[in-house]
Amino acid sequence: MKFGSEWFSVAIGTFALSLVSWMNSVIFSTPLLFDIGKVIYFIGLALFVLILIGWVIKELNDWKEDMNDLNRISFTAFLGVLLFIIGFFFITYIGVNYEIAYLLLDVYFIGYAIVFSINVYLGYRLFTKGVKNNEISYTLLIPSIALSANVILSAPLLPPSLPYISEYFTKIVYFIMLFSVGITFFQVVFIGSIAFLSQITYRESPKPVIMIPVGAASVLAINILTFPSFNYLHFLYFPQKFAITLSVFLWGFEIWNSIVALIIAVKHIRDRPSLTSWAYVFPLAISSFSNFMLYQDTSLLVFKVVEVVFSMAIILLYAYSLRNTLSVIKFLTF
Repeated sequence: MKFGSEWFSVAIGTFALSLVSWMNSVIFSTPLLFDIGKVIYFIGLALFVLILIGWVIKELNDWKEDMNDLNRISFTAFLGVLLFIIGFFFITYIGVNYEIAYLLLDVYFIGYAIVFSINVYLGYRLFTKGVKNNEISYTLLIPSIALSANVILSAPLLPPSLPYISEYFTKIVYFIMLFSVGITFFQVVFIGSIAFLSQITYRESPKPVIMIPVGAASVLAINILTFPSFNYLHFLYFPQKFAITLSVFLWGFEIWNSIVALIIAVKHIRDRPSLTSWAYVFPLAISSFSNFMLYQDTSLLVFKVVEVVFSMAIILLYAYSLRNTLSVIKFLTF
């Protein structure tokens, strides 16, 4: 059995369960959920290592083929995102000191180099490759989302969250965050438009990827909500109330797209098992986190309710995707 880059979504989906457990441990002040999330984190870490080894072995033989496949290129961006996620949960569940903080900063730069390189390469292939209908879907937005997903590690690692990273590196990372959001926004507009057109005109387009734009809007909202915490640098200024207002605009789209995607998920629950079902899980997890942040910033009950509802949906979709994955493994093995 060969592990293509699409298998990274299994590890990300597992980390999504850990995120759900951690967020609700904070909201409901439940230490048990924190401990469950920590256990799931280590399970996800083991899955990541296993899939990474399998993927490296595959790439040693098939890298040329994969580098011509737009979907495989897009899924490879998950590698950088996983480094951000692993760093975030390391801070959350284990804790850091000065030396580990700078080690995680190295992890951040490595992860960002991966997602930026893949993003640029995908753009190059889109402009130079004869693209077919079956290659155009919302999957192409994954490198765009991955680029701004650097906030997953940068926000908890930098001051004021932790005191270890110097102002010099903090300004560099903050600039990268701003720079990335600009790229993500316009890529979502342009690439998202052609993906939307393909999705509604090409009947064979995979249905689960309809959830991916939720992840795009959510990761933009998470970045915007984070920006005011860096105003102390007197480097660039972002008013907090303006950040919340913009994030609520994006939240409205998240809710609409999530409802549509969940209805489609229910309608197609009996479809042939496929790894694409993981596309329901990770964007909804990002959206759940943006709800969590909005609730912390505003204390509005609606964000808490949506976070809890999405958490339950993530658990159900994880179980569904895991069942599909086991069916795929059985089919490929026997």
